[in-house]
Amino acid sequence: MGIQGLLPLLKSIMVPIHVKELEGCSVAVDTYSWLHKGALSCSRELCKGLHTTRHVEYCMHRVNLLRHCGVKPVLVFDGGLLPMKGEQENKRARVRKENLARATQHESEGNSAAAYECFQKAVDITPLIAHELIQVLKQENVAYVVAPYEADAQMTFLAVSKQVDAVITEDSDLIPFGCPRIIFKMDKFGQGVEFQYSMLQQNKELSFAGFTKQMLLEMCILSGCDYLQSLPGMGLKRAHALIKKFKSYDKVIKHLRYSTVSVPPLYEESFKKAILTFQHQRVYDPVNEDIVHLSDISDNIGDELDFLGPYP
Repeated sequence: MGIQGLLPLLKSIMVPIHVKELEGCSVAVDTYSWLHKGALSCSRELCKGLHTTRHVEYCMHRVNLLRHCGVKPVLVFDGGLLPMKGEQENKRARVRKENLARATQHESEGNSAAAYECFQKAVDITPLIAHELIQVLKQENVAYVVAPYEADAQMTFLAVSKQVDAVITEDSDLIPFGCPRIIFKMDKFGQGVEFQYSMLQQNKELSFAGFTKQMLLEMCILSGCDYLQSLPGMGLKRAHALIKKFKSYDKVIKHLRYSTVSVPPLYEESFKKAILTFQHQRVYDPVNEDIVHLSDISDNIGDELDFLGPYP
């Protein structure tokens, strides 16, 4: 899902880029976003369990484009289900199921255009689909990493620990994760737009003057993210104004409780967990071949950390 409406509000610091400018670099790729796009052209076949390789070909076309431009791709796959995303995943599964039923209905009525649209919304990138692509990556000698949990945290870790130079994704979640360099909207010709975290202070649409990394993260969570739904009427601009004024989420929540906003009793506790999930989710370190936290965890957080992803 990402952070609704974040990318348009960062338009002034998004710079056009072609992947050939990354020659000699390593990039982590959000593989599921490519698989989702590739699956759109063969969603009916995938939903019905019919044989197709179009989604794999879509990904390999982009892999070969990067290699042709002298870029080393590292394809990153999502792993196990993160407990903090359970509710979100259940919701998505329900939507897919409803669309599959609609697609079948439309198809039986001979309305192929409507069926096609619903199949696209119903398609699910299963572990089996990921496995098929992994087999091709092995044959083609392309590096890949399966994250213990979420690809977003894994790609951020690879970027922050300088194991890759940039990340290619469609997901704005990488920004609150603190990923330093992200290529969004890469097309089949290798054209995209580049976001650099260091440019945030120069943004024009929303001013981040005086904002710390922590404040940006709290603003994104407040506006609604995969780990916590936003409060009624809370969009990005309002979240930005509140964090700018009060500097921290606990003061914002206190302010909202005193005004007329109804704040659920467990909201603050959930907010804290969302922050920790963005900061300390479990990831795989290919250098040390070990499961680690995205960033070092302090002792005063407590022992109940399974929401960050139980140790596999």
